Amino acid sequence: MKTTDSQTAQKIAAKRAGRLATTPDRFKGHFIAAWSANCSPRRAVKAFCLECNGFDPEAIAGCTAYACPLWNFRPYQGSEARNG
Repeated sequence: MKTTDSQTAQKIAAKRAGRLATTPDRFKGHFIAAWSANCSPRRAVKAFCLECNGFDPEAIAGCTAYACPLWNFRPYQGSEARNG
């Protein structure tokens, strides 16, 4: 059975709603922005790193996933880690 565009859109919406349900309130905006058509790559990387590191900016700053293709671009490397 072939999936229609409508079915795909429903699956995407359901997955994103599930993701937001487990995302701390202070970081939800990053995910909503990342899913928009006009999101910057920087904001999308920030959302990815937040999720990967358990929504802990300090963990992102000290990330040891050196083989990750986004490691050089991760947020919270400077004063941003201290200020959240």
